[in-house]
Amino acid sequence: MRFFIRYDTDHSSPFAIAMLALCAMLLCHPVSSVLASDQVDLNITTQHRAVVDASRYPWSAIGRVNVATSRRGHCTGALVGERIVLTAAHCLYFRANRNWAPVSTVHFVAGWQRDTYQAHSIAERYIQSPNFDGEKWSHGDNLPHDWALIVLKEPIGRKTGYLGWADPRTLDWKKSKFVLAGYPRDRAHAISIDQKCTLNGYFTGGELLAHRCQIVNGDSGAPLSIVGYKKLTIVAVNSAAGVGQDDQGQINSAVPIHNFIGILEKLLKETQPGYDLTDNNRLFGQPPDATVPTVAE
Repeated sequence: MRFFIRYDTDHSSPFAIAMLALCAMLLCHPVSSVLASDQVDLNITTQHRAVVDASRYPWSAIGRVNVATSRRGHCTGALVGERIVLTAAHCLYFRANRNWAPVSTVHFVAGWQRDTYQAHSIAERYIQSPNFDGEKWSHGDNLPHDWALIVLKEPIGRKTGYLGWADPRTLDWKKSKFVLAGYPRDRAHAISIDQKCTLNGYFTGGELLAHRCQIVNGDSGAPLSIVGYKKLTIVAVNSAAGVGQDDQGQINSAVPIHNFIGILEKLLKETQPGYDLTDNNRLFGQPPDATVPTVAE
């Protein structure tokens, strides 16, 4: 299988890079994106979600994916390695001009909370599914491909920690507690978590997970995770709202880890010396390295 890889070919001055970083971190009223069908309830808010302390692990490993260009908003992403961020592919696609975001404009700000952050890096490259069609947007056969992996220039996961992940097919997840953590449009400058998430099984032949977490713009790319003792284990990345409806309400979709586990393992081996996958297609998360100071310190 071939994957689309975009490398940073920008050779801007340090001043220009600093200004891009500032732009990425201080966008005040971004126009966020989220895939949505015609059934999505635009009146949904996230006021029931609890705001967590982004300076503390595991929340410090979650951040905003910002594209530092005009008329572009934010998504959510999560570190799954020292330099690897998981998010949704549609977050990096511009429908207006039918192009992917230039690599040099893609920023990840980990642990962003109001006026502070834990770490920041510009992308070196990113990889999205070769089967994701930005023009199809939320078409049913496009959703299983709505994933992207951003390779950062800096190994900021050492400062912030990174989350574990697991192939949901290997877990007894039906008995587990799940949480979605993201930066929604109505509280775009703080991580909030939905602790009432439910996963309702697979559809489209096991290529998508159905869930009932309440999501809005900005939550695209947010990790859906199993909650453990002081840790999160990602099983899927949030993609689309309102892909279906039943007597219990709106059904949303998330892309399971197993759809892209091969390329994720490959990138980790390339970027993280000593990386070793555990049994059952699973990687345990890593808290921050206490010897590496964060920006906040």
